[in-house]
Amino acid sequence: MIDGGGAPILLLEDERATGALVVQLLAAARISNPVEWLQAGSEALDYLRQVDAGTSPLPVLCVLDLSLPDFPGLEVLRHIRKTPPLAHLPVIMLTGSGHDADIEAAYELGIDAYLIKPAGVHGLPDVVRELSLGYQLIPARRVADA
Repeated sequence: MIDGGGAPILLLEDERATGALVVQLLAAARISNPVEWLQAGSEALDYLRQVDAGTSPLPVLCVLDLSLPDFPGLEVLRHIRKTPPLAHLPVIMLTGSGHDADIEAAYELGIDAYLIKPAGVHGLPDVVRELSLGYQLIPARRVADA
């Protein structure tokens, strides 16, 4: 986990370069919530079960790739939407697929935003701000504030 304090942002992304870029973009946008970065669908489901059981903190946001190894992103999204403590968790799909069927399926399951890689990743901080997470996002402290 990349820790900045507060409720975590759950990042489900198997590509190291994309995951690192997401972490960089959040930091550049002065969002310092910890990032729980998982790279496989099974890891995501284990983490979400722990949240449901109360043994892991409820994330403030989930950034989800459509294509995860061993378990599709849409199935992870389906699990999120049917699990009571997670049902209203804001979820941003960040994927390489621009297929209409994938986009429609994601919105039918209740995705909050759909961004297409590679260009869409740079719009992530703006989309995060548009979700009105307000007090749940922790602004990074400036050196002068420390």
